[in-house]
Amino acid sequence: MSDFFNSEIVRKTMIELEQMQDKILSGVFYVPYSSLDEKKEYIQLMREFLEKQKVLLFRMSLSDDPEAQITKDKILQSAQLFGLKEGQSMNDYFKMLEEPITKLEKSLDL
Repeated sequence: MSDFFNSEIVRKTMIELEQMQDKILSGVFYVPYSSLDEKKEYIQLMREFLEKQKVLLFRMSLSDDPEAQITKDKILQSAQLFGLKEGQSMNDYFKMLEEPITKLEKSLDL
């Protein structure tokens, strides 16, 4: 494994992301039946998850580690499958992902 992925900070972040993703996925079927506070907590979890992903991707882009660069490129290719257009940045993609979260949040504040 590369120096980048052996870094304690990166390993910790990846474990946190995995745990957050598990919570998000396991909660998706229960959220519609949850209390308003639980729904807001779920939305906050999604925001935190995206923010951690952004930070990790930013770290990858700053790294000169070849494995980090390959992983970053694969993430960008995957993002194109989900709507990132040629020439758009990952920041654009994360903004796209934040839009539905913001809409959900606003719908709870009716």
